Amino acid sequence: MDQIRELLNNARAAFERLSNRERQMVLATGGAVLAFVLFLILFSFSNSANGYRKRTDQKLAKLREVQTLAASYRQATEARQAVEQQLTASNVRLMSYIEDKATRSGLTVPNMTPKNDVGIGDGQIIESSVELTFTDVDLRKLHTFLQDVESGPGVVKVKNLRLEPRAASETLTAWTTVATYRMKQ
Repeated sequence: MDQIRELLNNARAAFERLSNRERQMVLATGGAVLAFVLFLILFSFSNSANGYRKRTDQKLAKLREVQTLAASYRQATEARQAVEQQLTASNVRLMSYIEDKATRSGLTVPNMTPKNDVGIGDGQIIESSVELTFTDVDLRKLHTFLQDVESGPGVVKVKNLRLEPRAASETLTAWTTVATYRMKQ
């Protein structure tokens, strides 16, 4: 502590020996050095704060991305479970189902050919399908029939549809494949 006082006293004595002009120059230089040091300190703090802000923003962006992915994963999982539940509950007897829907639509199915059950994807879903042929059928009745088939219970879909119009009688011949799906037991 005494050494610091001695240095300050020596500096004060040296400063007092200077002329007015020299004192002004020393004060200006000291002020410039002090301003430069303050600038360096403030610049350093500013860069440090900007770095913290940037890292925080990056982490917040990653957090938002994780939340978005978690929400979409949750939705996909819920959708998959709903479809699996629908497939598990599906117990449609396709031949009688089609005959019933055809009768309600005012159609008769002259040719109905069942196909073998097929595993789909990883084999956990079973597809049962029937090929149908309609001859001389009215387009409105066919449309009603196909719409009723797909709106029934379980998962029943019209997979293929081929139409051949008959202009003379204003009817058509239709070939279609109707399939139902269920979970493997």
